[in-house]
Amino acid sequence: MVFDEKNERRSVNCEKMKAWDDLLSKLEQKLGPEVVAQWLRPMKVVRFDAANIFLEATPFQQSWFEEQIRPLMPLNFCNNNQRPIKIHFEKTRIISKQQTAELTFIINPDPLEKEYSLDQFLPSSANLIAYETANEIARAGKCGFNPVFFSGPSGSGKTHLLMGIALSLQALGKKVFYVSAQTFTDHVVQAIRLGHMQDFRNAYRAIDALIVDDIHLLARRSATQEEFFHTFNSLHTLDLPIILSANDTPGQLPDIEQRLISRFEWGISLSLHPPDPAALKQILNQKSKFLDLSPSTELIDFLLLRFTSKSHASIEALHALAHRCPKNLQIPHVERVLKDLLEKESESVLTIDKVIKQTAVHFGIRTEDLTGKSQMREFAQPRQIAMFLCRTLLEMPFQGIGRLFNRDHSTVMSSVKQVKNAIETNQAPFAEPVEAIVRKLVRRAPLPALRINRN
Repeated sequence: MVFDEKNERRSVNCEKMKAWDDLLSKLEQKLGPEVVAQWLRPMKVVRFDAANIFLEATPFQQSWFEEQIRPLMPLNFCNNNQRPIKIHFEKTRIISKQQTAELTFIINPDPLEKEYSLDQFLPSSANLIAYETANEIARAGKCGFNPVFFSGPSGSGKTHLLMGIALSLQALGKKVFYVSAQTFTDHVVQAIRLGHMQDFRNAYRAIDALIVDDIHLLARRSATQEEFFHTFNSLHTLDLPIILSANDTPGQLPDIEQRLISRFEWGISLSLHPPDPAALKQILNQKSKFLDLSPSTELIDFLLLRFTSKSHASIEALHALAHRCPKNLQIPHVERVLKDLLEKESESVLTIDKVIKQTAVHFGIRTEDLTGKSQMREFAQPRQIAMFLCRTLLEMPFQGIGRLFNRDHSTVMSSVKQVKNAIETNQAPFAEPVEAIVRKLVRRAPLPALRINRN
């Protein structure tokens, strides 16, 4: 047999590239395709051998990889001989000033929606203080507190208030920079990659007010948090208003540096709550007028029922109707137009099965172990937590929980009480799993009954 060295090398190269592509595909499942496309695919594979891949990346990309990806490296990132493939970095090539100048670097704030003016915000009694504070900022250009931090779950009106403040300040002639935390992160990454950090800082500091929505999205992004820290300090020193929002209060934000948390707490933190069904009905009617729609009472009730009283989802549905069928608002036609949104809503509804499955996944056991009659210690605590979540999140009666878990209602009551007391006294074996499971289930801050005392 004649040995073809060229074909052999090509085969080895294909093997390494396939291993790298397979790794990226696995990471897409864990992190999402957008993260992989933004951070990993731009890294260039410059060379490889039997058990090593060498990537070209900037120091910032390398730092991000070490923090975010290295701990997630699957054990089966191996070659055909089951030998682990190691990832190494080589310094990125130096780009000349002329080449850098040719690269486009643009920093713009996020667009504002005119319908989110403050006079279109319908405050409930629970949100009145937050609304009045927003109006104070809108009238005077600032308030007696800095920063102003709005917190609340999705659909509570945070974005509406922040955009309303931005629109009002613009009307006063103020230079306002409104962005989501994701946009801020994108700007930092772009500035570092293209060598325009000074331009970035000029854009974010030569302003009259900074408004950042969903600041919790900075979690685990150390370089972005570092830059936001310095941006915050620069503006705060000049007494320029900083308005922020997040899905929870500053002290409850996970994976945010303590020095940022302490600065968020320098000013005032105001909580927002989602509207009740009656208030949401009023909001939907008001939004309909703004969008030049004339929905019937039956259609509004249909949206409230099918979107489980979630303001952001039902308002999104109104926008879809305005763009797709402004002249035809009969419920059968609406159902066809909103098919994708309705399916998405159905997936997000919290159910008994989801609570049990997520609890089992967290503890690495089977769902049958939770609902079965086994008295083994390794199943007892997860079962108590699952009972507690069914009671707290789904408001199930004790008897119903008992039937589900094959226990009498007195056992359920005792289990729920034990977990509740453990959370209130911050016992980590109960508090930490409960918080982790809840965040997976509801994709927002824990409900008031589940808050964990971190002090």
